[in-house]
Amino acid sequence: MLVKLWQALLSGLSVGSVYALIAQGYYVTFITTGALNFGQGDFLMIGALFGVTCYVTLGLPYAIAIVGAVALLAIRTTLRHALSLSWVLSTVAVSIILKNAAVQIWGPEQIKFPSPFGDKVIHIGPAGIFPQELFIIFGSIGTVLLVQFFLKRAVLGKALTAVAYNRKAAAVMGINVQRMVVLAFVLSSALAGLGGVLIAPITFAWAYMGTVPGIKAFAAAIIGGLENPIGILIGGLAVGVLEQFFGIINSNLKEGITFLFVLLILAVRPTGLMGRKEIEKV
Repeated sequence: MLVKLWQALLSGLSVGSVYALIAQGYYVTFITTGALNFGQGDFLMIGALFGVTCYVTLGLPYAIAIVGAVALLAIRTTLRHALSLSWVLSTVAVSIILKNAAVQIWGPEQIKFPSPFGDKVIHIGPAGIFPQELFIIFGSIGTVLLVQFFLKRAVLGKALTAVAYNRKAAAVMGINVQRMVVLAFVLSSALAGLGGVLIAPITFAWAYMGTVPGIKAFAAAIIGGLENPIGILIGGLAVGVLEQFFGIINSNLKEGITFLFVLLILAVRPTGLMGRKEIEKV
């Protein structure tokens, strides 16, 4: 049983780090616009399938496939109503369009994405892990930390943070709020696309692969606190580990435990484990 638990921990950290990476996209768009990009899961899917095209079909190096998938999703979006409910609903429409487009271009079948690191198992104690899973853990967590460094240190990142803190004050200081909104959605989509290229070699790339990770990443963001990036990282890892642990007990519990955990957390802390408490004056 201890070996199974250790194996579940390693696998859970691998999957959970992808959830955390996608969830950072929810964080970036939410703090900047107050809106959510519900197409995150399908941007992951597009990133994975485009990575297959670059790496398998065109024979490009895996690093180029990663850059290509991220660049494909780092595109300027038309955001005429970016701060309204209509924009949130339009992200759902985009999600449906992306699924249908993927089926037409790549077909509905699952496509094997071979790992560039091979299939030789690395033993860490009594359990084994694939090199791709280790790459996912370090790559995802490293990217999350890099995003935080960008937001705190880079000029564009500081401008994005200023818009998140006070949109009107940022506009008065000469920051183009609309461009920062575009940047937020570009960064959000690119993070999801990167997650797709990372996770595809341990699963499959196909048109419907993004739905469940997108929902679980949103759950991770809610658990950790939608306005706290470190909380989101912890939430993503927790979701991945929990579902693997409960999968040992009963595979049918694996999918539902995430949402049960969300309900329990929200019942105790409505803003998430590390969310900011709101004080109301009466």
